[in-house]
Amino acid sequence: MPGDEATVTAADIARMAGVGRAAVSNWRRRHEDFPEPVGGTATSPAFSLQAVEAWLLAQGKVQELPLRERAWQQIRTAADDLRLGEVVAEVTEILRGEGEARLVPPVAWRLIGRYAAEQGADHAVRFLLDRYADVHSRRLVETPAEVAEFMARLAGPGPRSVLDPACGLGVLLAAVCGPPEGSGATATSGALGTSGVSGTSGVERAYGQESDPALARLAQSRLALTGADGEVRAGDSLRRDAWPGVAVDAVVCHPPFNERNWGYEELTGDPRWEYGLPPKTESELAWVQHALAHLEPGGVAVLLMPAIAASRRSGRRIRSNLLRRGALQAVIGLPPRMATGTGLPVHVWVLRRPAGEGRTPSRVLLAEADPGNFDAVAESWHAFRADPDAELDRPGESRTVPIIDLIDEDVDVTPSRRLGAADHVSAEGYPAFRERLTARFERLAASVPEAVPGPGREMPAVTLSELERIGALSLHQAGRFEIDGSGDPVLTDRQVFDGGRAEALTQPADRTRIEPGDVVVAARSGGLAARVVEESGLLLGPRLTLLRPDPDRLDPFFLAGFLRTLPAPSASGTQSGAARFDPRRAQVPRLAPDEQRRYGDLFRRVFAFEAELRRLVLDGGLAAAAIARGLARGALAPPPHAPADADRPASGSAASGSTADGSTAAGPARGAGRPAGPSVSCVFVCHDGRGRILLARRSPGARDEPGAWDCGAGALEYGESFEDAVAREVREEYSAEALEVEQIGVRNVVRRDPPSHWVAVVFAVRVDPSAVAIGEPHKFDGLGWFAPDALPGPLHSQLPETLALFRAPRARSSPDL
Repeated sequence: MPGDEATVTAADIARMAGVGRAAVSNWRRRHEDFPEPVGGTATSPAFSLQAVEAWLLAQGKVQELPLRERAWQQIRTAADDLRLGEVVAEVTEILRGEGEARLVPPVAWRLIGRYAAEQGADHAVRFLLDRYADVHSRRLVETPAEVAEFMARLAGPGPRSVLDPACGLGVLLAAVCGPPEGSGATATSGALGTSGVSGTSGVERAYGQESDPALARLAQSRLALTGADGEVRAGDSLRRDAWPGVAVDAVVCHPPFNERNWGYEELTGDPRWEYGLPPKTESELAWVQHALAHLEPGGVAVLLMPAIAASRRSGRRIRSNLLRRGALQAVIGLPPRMATGTGLPVHVWVLRRPAGEGRTPSRVLLAEADPGNFDAVAESWHAFRADPDAELDRPGESRTVPIIDLIDEDVDVTPSRRLGAADHVSAEGYPAFRERLTARFERLAASVPEAVPGPGREMPAVTLSELERIGALSLHQAGRFEIDGSGDPVLTDRQVFDGGRAEALTQPADRTRIEPGDVVVAARSGGLAARVVEESGLLLGPRLTLLRPDPDRLDPFFLAGFLRTLPAPSASGTQSGAARFDPRRAQVPRLAPDEQRRYGDLFRRVFAFEAELRRLVLDGGLAAAAIARGLARGALAPPPHAPADADRPASGSAASGSTADGSTAAGPARGAGRPAGPSVSCVFVCHDGRGRILLARRSPGARDEPGAWDCGAGALEYGESFEDAVAREVREEYSAEALEVEQIGVRNVVRRDPPSHWVAVVFAVRVDPSAVAIGEPHKFDGLGWFAPDALPGPLHSQLPETLALFRAPRARSSPDL
């Protein structure tokens, strides 16, 4: 045993309390009685579970530590990280009625047994699998669930047998075998309960192989949840195939990328290399041919591949042979970071084992996909599969390309190089897009920050060096280093200046990790830029300065706002445009914390206004391009003659913007009276499933009840279902995914001043508290989780009636609040 006392990390504490990791960091800084580390490292300390639980209860952070969290921490105590998989595998096997306890301590088994008795054995197995994957997310290379479901659709419909030769935790196998793990249909029978439900996908036999024995056991447990008849064996698929001679209808695989020691020397004469001996640097092409070798004639293989495999010169001969013989049938690009753990851009390759029909296809399907158009791309693939010689062309999304056009000196099958430009705003969607854009311009006009003339005197100043000396902030700087293209996102000077999303990637070892509330400063010869970081998971980029203020003594927006107004530093003869900036000599006004917050609130509104203005410029360009393309193609036409003010949005329309109660934020148009009729919105109350609800404080620039706490809402876009609209709005407003969506009522909202009328369909939405962040800072300046009997104030005038629907008794999976 690694130790007698259960320990937890900061991430564990955040899960236990239902907060983000930044909150745990704040507790450690602000509470002297927070438990001291008992182990771990300086960057990843470990704390006593017993001490942390006592502290959380004493501080009122939790009412009771959830049973599953106590069980999990006891399981973690049973082994170090390298052997944790064996312990978790043992527990899942016992829950399925197999094996016996050898590694699991009695206290852990008692707790997990209670949890399984309350929630069901399958639920407990699923929790353990997901938690293990979460804890080892940096070490494991797993396929995201949405990508796995997409790949399963490409492999279908209806394979009777399936193989995954590098199955990891079994996510791809489970996606093909079904039912979906969240569907409620379960398939295991074990010591703590039985269900006996068989898989619903039609798969009669599933085969898996995984080089890590512990992961193979965990994958077997995940496969058992689907009810499919299958077996996962441990071993190296390329060197020691566990399923020789087995041919299946479908192969799905997310192979390891960029392996050098994959068996090149000992496998030179292997009969699987039907399309050519894979070069030592092209391990992925070995996996492609291994998959094809296990297919029945006409069977389909779907592999997640690094994007570079589509164009590396060393693989061009094999790519050419795959195309010439009709084996490679589709290459689909995915957005960056869709393969967790690698950080590499990825493609999906769809291959088919030639069935000897006598004629190979003349075309190949190339596409670009993201979760928003997975359905459309899957439809394109199945249309192509039905008629491989058909010409399909959806600009910017997918098209079929003659194979002869690809077989050149490079044999580059990268989809983005062959797709036409996309109409980012379609002709059909332009009217709705115009309404939303008009509403955003109206809100922008109302959010121009207000300021009054000041006394015109200089304020007393203090250097950052002095603030660092007295502990009001800590200062970190990153020197020059290479960004290697894999790992975690890196904030660079470009994003600090233009406010964009971090896209570059590098490994986190020895890099400074940015926390929410940090101020990052970049210097160029043209001036300084400062950004208050509000998201987590970023690394500090080269030549940047990070300031971590004590929030009780120094307002981060006050700090960032004054720093960006400092004189431009000298470029000192550099050619890159980067400038030398000595942060410790920089000065900011010496003000009391309350006065700092006054300035900080205004700077926050300035930053939000600037960011929204930048986004509107981009979207305005899309609108102009859409009109020009639509007119040129005949897809759009000038409107019929109308009065001069016909373009003014009607009161109560979606263009006026909506508040969370479904009413209009902008009010009636000038000269307008009562609205012609009601509009429709979706209103949603987000909860964590454990008794707390999420509210957002409307920013000072909001047109409707600024400063009030409110739930979320938005108007439906053209063609959307209510559920899709809710999911989209949750992503936009809270940067989170809707885990459960339940309709709980309808409100008829009529307001007299200004006159507006909305029918608000109300939903309860469960979200992950650790994923929530402000997604629209021009609307909100604060988020909080609250117990229903301890709500903040003031509340939006319409919120109490919405919460009454939320609290009303009903059958739902989350607890009554």
